[in-house]
Amino acid sequence: MAKSSSWRRSLFTTSWLSLFLVLSVAGPAFAQSWEYVFFKGTQYPLKVVSIRGDLPGPTVMVQGGIQGDETSGFITAQLLSKARVVRGNLIVLPRANVPSINLRKRQINVDMNRRFDRNYNRFYEDRVARVIRCFLAKSDAFIHLHEGSGFYNPTYIDSLRNPKRYGQSIIVDTLVWKGAKDSIDLGRTVNDVLKRINSGILSKDYKFKLFNTKTFETATSYPEMRKSLTCYALAEHNIPAIAVEVSKDIIQLDWKVRQQLHATTMLLSHFGVDVVLPEFSAADIRAYARKSVQVKVNGRPLSNGSTIRLAPGGTLSVEPVKEGLSEFEPSVALFASDRPGVNLIEARRMVLEPFSQLELRVDGSRVARAKVQWTGSLPKSPNEDAPVFVCWLNGTPKFVRTGEVLHAVLGDQLILEGVWGSRKQEIVNLKGFVAIPWNNNGQDLGWEIILDPDNFLGRYAMKSDRKAGVRFKVVRETPGEKRASFFVDIEPRMVHALRLADAGGQSLLIPWNKNGLYRLPEGEYTLEEAWSNGPNDKLVTAANDVPLQPGDRFRVSPDGDIKLVVRQATTFGELGSMTFSSSRMAQYNGAGHVN
Repeated sequence: MAKSSSWRRSLFTTSWLSLFLVLSVAGPAFAQSWEYVFFKGTQYPLKVVSIRGDLPGPTVMVQGGIQGDETSGFITAQLLSKARVVRGNLIVLPRANVPSINLRKRQINVDMNRRFDRNYNRFYEDRVARVIRCFLAKSDAFIHLHEGSGFYNPTYIDSLRNPKRYGQSIIVDTLVWKGAKDSIDLGRTVNDVLKRINSGILSKDYKFKLFNTKTFETATSYPEMRKSLTCYALAEHNIPAIAVEVSKDIIQLDWKVRQQLHATTMLLSHFGVDVVLPEFSAADIRAYARKSVQVKVNGRPLSNGSTIRLAPGGTLSVEPVKEGLSEFEPSVALFASDRPGVNLIEARRMVLEPFSQLELRVDGSRVARAKVQWTGSLPKSPNEDAPVFVCWLNGTPKFVRTGEVLHAVLGDQLILEGVWGSRKQEIVNLKGFVAIPWNNNGQDLGWEIILDPDNFLGRYAMKSDRKAGVRFKVVRETPGEKRASFFVDIEPRMVHALRLADAGGQSLLIPWNKNGLYRLPEGEYTLEEAWSNGPNDKLVTAANDVPLQPGDRFRVSPDGDIKLVVRQATTFGELGSMTFSSSRMAQYNGAGHVN
C-alpha cells in the first residue's frame, strides 16, 4: 500500500524516536548511528552505514556498487556514507558487490541487479540481496547509483546516443506509481532535479535526461527491469525508487562523482533528508586507489616489481597494513595468478601447487604485481596408498584421509586446498557444488564454499549418520591418479543460548527459546555472545533490526519490547528470534511469568 509523504514522515519520526528510547548500540556514548560489515571474513563482505540526522525525518537508502565496473556509483555512495545528516536518516550501502568490484566486472555469477523478482538461494549474490531487501523494507525511499555506457536518448542518434544507452540519465520504472491509496509522482520529482542540475552543465551531451523504462507496461523495451532493485522497491514496498546513471564514456571520474553526488543530494532533499557532504578534492578521487594502500605477505611488504619467496607446503599469510584514504575506504584484494578472483586477504591458503605471481588490486585497479620465487620442495605424503586431502574449515586447516568424514555445520566455510605431497595439478570435486556455473569442469580447489545444502544439487545429497544432517562426497578426479574421496557432513545450525551482561557487569546466560518471550529488569544490557553448535562468529545478532557486535549494548524499557534476531553470518538465513520485555512492563500488564 502506498503511503503519502506526510504520513510516511510522521510514521518514520515516531518509529525512530521510539527506537532510540529503547535501543542504543555501538559504543559507550550509545551512538545513534552505526555501521556494520555483514558476511565479514567471506569473499563478499557488505558494509552498511546508518546515519541518524540531527533532526527527525524519513529514512532514505542509497546504494552503489551492485555492478563492479560502475566506479562512480560506489565512490559516490562511499563519500555519501561520510556525510553529516542534518535532517532525516540515511542508510548507505557503498559497495554492494565487492567480488565484482575487485575484478571490475559487471557480475561474477549472475547480475545481482536481476535477482530481486524472487528470493533466490544459489550464489553469494543472493545472500547479499537478502540483506539489501532487509534494509530496503525499513526505508521510505531508495536511490540507486550506477554508471552506464554512452548517453541515453529517447530516439536513435548514433551508437552512443540511443534508447539502449543508460549514461547521463535519471531512471524511473514509471512516471507515476499508483498504489492502493496514494500515488507517487516519480516523473515530477526527476524533472525538478533535472531542471536544477542541468543548469550547471554546459555540454549538451553531458546533461541528464529522464529515462522512463515503462517497466510495468506489457510492451516495455526493458522487461529485464522487472527483476531490478528499483522495481522491487516500488512494487513491493510502495516507496519512491530512482536510479542515477552517469556515463562510462565521460573520462573525468571526479566530474562524474560530483554530478552524481549533486543529483543524489537533491533527490534526498526532495524526500526529506538534508546532508552536508565531506570535503574532498578532484585529485583525491583520481588517485585514491594508489594512496596509502599496503599489504604484507609472510611479513614482507608487497610492492610493484618485488619478489616474494614461498616454500611449498607453507601457509600464505596476508596482512593489510594501510587500507587507503579513510574517506574512500577502498576494497583491497590480493590475487594469486592460479586463482584469479579469490581474495587472499579474506581466505586462508596452504600452498600445495606453485603459482607465478601475486597481484594487488584496490577497488579493481591493479596497483602492484610481485613475482613469486619458490624454495624447497613439498614433503611427501606419509602413505602413498592413502591420499591425504588438505582443506580449511572456518580458517582452520584440516587433513582428511580417504574415506573419512569431515563434520561441519550449516553456514560453515570450506576451502578445498589439494592433496598433500602430490606432484600433479589436482582436480578435487565436491559433488553437488558448482564453482563456475557456465564452466562446470569439476574443479573446486581454492573456492570459498559456504556449506548450505539448499544451494547444492540435491541429487548428490546422501544420508548422514548424524541427526538431520546431510552428507556430500568430495572426490579426487585428477587424470592419471587413482580416485579417492572423503565425505562432508553438514548439520543444521542450532542456537543454544545468549550470554548478556547487565549494567553491573554480571553475566546472564539465557537459554535460547525460539520465538519466545523473556522478562528482564529494566536497564542496559551488553551482548557478550550468542552460542550455537558451531563457531560463534558464524552468528549475527540484531536488536530491533540494528546489528550488534559482541560488546554492544541495548536497553530494555517499559516503552517497548526488544526483539533479538539471530541469523547465520555467512548466509543471512534467520535462525529465530527472542523478544525481551521489562519486568516493570510485565507487572503493569499483569503478566508476571518469566520464560
